[in-house]
Amino acid sequence: MHRTLRRAGLVSAVAMAAMGMAAGLGGPAAAAAPTAEVLNCWTSGGESAALAEVRAAFTARGGVWKDTPVAGCSNARAAAVNRMIGGDAPPIFQFSIGEQLKELAEQGLLGDIDGPAKAANWDALLPPMIAQVAKHDGRYIAAPVNIHGENWMFYNAAVLERAGVAVPGSWPEFLEAAGTLKGKGVTPIALGGQPWQERILFNTVLLGVGGRDHYARIYGDLDRAAMESETTLEAFRTFAALRGFVDEGSPGRRWNEATAMLIRGDAAFQFQGDWVKGEMVAAGIEPGTAVGCALAPARDTAYIMAVDAFAFSRSRDAQAQAAQTLMAEVLLDPAVQVAFNRRKGSIPIRNDVDGTGFDACARLAMETLKDTKTHLVSTGLFGVSSSVSGAIDDAISQFWNNPSMTPENGRALFIRSIADAR
Repeated sequence: MHRTLRRAGLVSAVAMAAMGMAAGLGGPAAAAAPTAEVLNCWTSGGESAALAEVRAAFTARGGVWKDTPVAGCSNARAAAVNRMIGGDAPPIFQFSIGEQLKELAEQGLLGDIDGPAKAANWDALLPPMIAQVAKHDGRYIAAPVNIHGENWMFYNAAVLERAGVAVPGSWPEFLEAAGTLKGKGVTPIALGGQPWQERILFNTVLLGVGGRDHYARIYGDLDRAAMESETTLEAFRTFAALRGFVDEGSPGRRWNEATAMLIRGDAAFQFQGDWVKGEMVAAGIEPGTAVGCALAPARDTAYIMAVDAFAFSRSRDAQAQAAQTLMAEVLLDPAVQVAFNRRKGSIPIRNDVDGTGFDACARLAMETLKDTKTHLVSTGLFGVSSSVSGAIDDAISQFWNNPSMTPENGRALFIRSIADAR
């Protein structure tokens, strides 16, 4: 990838220079308004409603927004990279902060937004861990907009009540509850059968069984001894036990389709990131009421963080540059932070926004994150390199979808896959 991007960087630089000169021929009209295409992957009902809050603020300040939605965030990231390589980079695009974004920066394909970031003192407003990964060579290359948590357990309160099942506080309790639900003809777990969703479920189990220190040893340090431990094997045993509590329609299902199952009462639980709350809000449901929420069972309290962000391609076009600056300012505006995150199901990235007006689940997240010991990172392009992230997803998905694989087989595949990807 690096060699490809280096070649692409030369092509992109030439193409962008040509675009800049062409824009300059337009005279005064070319600088009339901050104008930019915004490539994003927010296409579900809740996501679209959240993005509309940002777009409304952007246009209210004189910006011209050209929307380019791409279904599936991995598809959107690939589209952004391919267009950079082809010399037609979108000025603003949704991307995950982390190693893959830094790879693009190393090839000279990204602009920076250090000016508006310094003017607003982002270093003081953002959690230190997130500020660090949003920078390259000390300069901000992305604007993080929110914090999502991945280790949530959502449940249909009416379904549990009818089945006489309490909200479980441990994984053994969950397995018992799931057995009761299945015996009453209820699908215990609504799961979208895609590798990244299966990884979220596994990582939630890993945290629950091993605790936050064990999770950090594996994904923060890539500690082989931790991977080889009995604790990790127990996580695979628990994960394997969940296979029987997912319906046959799971393979290939999108996450929002699984959320719809939960809302309708077709399933009792969903283990997923809190972006699912955006679908609840869009359906007129206050999260924490008919659909309840709790951090998934765990030995100690922790929060697996995922971050939505927008990045900015390198451009010599004055309108695009102005739009990039405006977008950075809008995304971190306190009012936009509140409006966007209430729609999206996440919590504000700014640490000076209080929980007034947020749902009970969001207030729990804000309270949890006050303790920095709870901060853990998602492996989805944030906490580890893109190669390791992909290897983790592939290994977990292969294990989940092959019931003949034993927990010992799964652990061995997990260790080998990470080692090969490093």
